[in-house]
Amino acid sequence: MTPSLRLAVVLALVLPYGMLSAQESTVRRCNIVLLKSDRESVRDVPVAGNENLFAGGNVEIRCAQQEIFIGADSVASFNRDVIQFMTRAYFRDEEVDITADTLLYTRMDERVQARSNVVAVNRLNGTTVTGPWLDHYRAAPGIRDSSETNARDRPKLTHAVARAPGDTVDPSPYVIDADRLVARGSSLMEAFGEVVITRDSLRGTGDSAVYRTGENRSATLRGGQAMLVRSGPDSFAVTGNEVELGFDEVADELDAVSAWGDGRVTNGTADVVGDSVSLALTDGKLTRTLAWDRRRLARVLAQGYDIRGDSIAIDTPGEQLREMRVFANGVVRSPETDSMAVERDSTARQSADQPIRDQMTGDRITARFIDADSAGVRQTQLLEMIAIGHATSLTSREVEREGQMEPTINYTRADTIIVKMKTGVAPGVDEVQAFRGQEPVDGIQLERARPGGTTLPRLPGAARPAGRP
Repeated sequence: MTPSLRLAVVLALVLPYGMLSAQESTVRRCNIVLLKSDRESVRDVPVAGNENLFAGGNVEIRCAQQEIFIGADSVASFNRDVIQFMTRAYFRDEEVDITADTLLYTRMDERVQARSNVVAVNRLNGTTVTGPWLDHYRAAPGIRDSSETNARDRPKLTHAVARAPGDTVDPSPYVIDADRLVARGSSLMEAFGEVVITRDSLRGTGDSAVYRTGENRSATLRGGQAMLVRSGPDSFAVTGNEVELGFDEVADELDAVSAWGDGRVTNGTADVVGDSVSLALTDGKLTRTLAWDRRRLARVLAQGYDIRGDSIAIDTPGEQLREMRVFANGVVRSPETDSMAVERDSTARQSADQPIRDQMTGDRITARFIDADSAGVRQTQLLEMIAIGHATSLTSREVEREGQMEPTINYTRADTIIVKMKTGVAPGVDEVQAFRGQEPVDGIQLERARPGGTTLPRLPGAARPAGRP
């Protein structure tokens, strides 16, 4: 292109906008300037006041006085309101960098339509969207406060994770696949249609998802029994009507998982069910589990224990069980013994020698656990249980009488009951303490009758040593 022709083209594109009103000028609409073209451009004025421009060969256009650049192998501009970019097309501004086979820019709505082999990179947070179809709406005062991006036909979003302090290798990104993606600015993204979120051993699915960045990073999966699964040695599965993922503000690592509505969490050692279930993680390890359900009672099956209540909290620092708390309508049943686990005929009478399953109830129940040595193997064992408010306990244990170990069954009612356990090779109930203000503790204790004699149970209200059932 000759210098005189280039100047003519630039003047033709710029001068019509030099007469804009002061109010419209502050809107920062794109005032198109042709920067370069390897081949001569053609200017066409089919109707007075309506001007078209055709240019080819490494064409680049800029919005005057703005860091916005658009280019391709060839360009067709229709009255400077609709501009088509063909072959190796690109759009770049302060927020996004888009490449595609073709671009169509419409100045009236400040929209960039990218088609075929689309790659859009958010320059603020590194998020990348790829796919065949994408529309990008620029932020422009008077039109929209923040940019919007709409991608269809099964696009893929890749969100880069920042390195943690001291790391020398970039961590794996989060990848979101869906039928459609909608992003607003750099802080909110929505996905619709068979949504899949993956990262290393994590995989989340749902009918739709909302992903928020910034200080409170989170992703919410909804519909179709939303699910998050972590595979590997520390595997778990979370399901619910909604599954929400929370991320650490510094490392962008997963640090919380919540299931709302028919929530359920399962792993190799536990099954947690409730209307709402929440997990807290530290360095990828489960540290706390919370469950709520006032309609049907939340339920936890863990290491053989059956726990129920309006709400349940379990502390597992380093994924080691340490404490469990049950609030309102609490019930805790001990693990079944091998003999209890044998399937029984529902019509058969249980033998008098059949061991019972220990149980505790109360308005609030606390259980504490420790790691104990059992035959050279470290095992998590129950240390003590405390029930407060309308408390009951049903325990069975072996006691020594006349040199023989014999079973005894104890049922106690009190305001507060404390059950202390033996730990080590032969765990079991060690001591039961019960307290009830000014009123006597009541309950019943059953022992095996001896030949030629009868062992009577203790009656409710019978006298006991202070502090003992």
